[in-house]
Amino acid sequence: MKDIFCDVEVVKNFDNIKKIMILREEETNQEIEIGGIPDDAILLKLDIDKKEFKRKSMYLKRETPIIHKGCDYCLIIPSEKVIILFELKSNRPREKDYVNQFMVSEIFIKYCNELGNYLNKTTDYYEFKRILLSPKYNIVFTSRTKLQDISTSDRCGNPIQIKSPGFPDRIRLEKLLL
Repeated sequence: MKDIFCDVEVVKNFDNIKKIMILREEETNQEIEIGGIPDDAILLKLDIDKKEFKRKSMYLKRETPIIHKGCDYCLIIPSEKVIILFELKSNRPREKDYVNQFMVSEIFIKYCNELGNYLNKTTDYYEFKRILLSPKYNIVFTSRTKLQDISTSDRCGNPIQIKSPGFPDRIRLEKLLL
């Protein structure tokens, strides 16, 4: 699927030797290091703060609410058939905002996957995981095996599973996949 994305701004590199990636939110100066990244992983930056990247398609009206929103990052792991959507938020994340960002990003990435399948004559399908990174969900103790479940429902009333480790400085990918 990597071949359908422009590589200048969207496809991000990570340290293949140390197997780590760093997710950054420039606006809030937040960052997290995530270790244990597989060699075949593809990291996409979905929320680029440039005018030409703020539209998913020229076919869709710019003023239509929600549809041009997106999560900060998307990690595609072909070997595990999983896609992880990451949203980095401050201390006071508004539920309706991040839920919409997760849903719109998931719909967009499913579309991209279908395009990639068509172009490459494949039938790859992925399970989605949604990870909200916010200091609001920092907890006093560190759990090696659990994430906080902040699942809710989307605007259509469908359940949407969202997990959060809070906003640690670093975390292992394996923990996010539980």
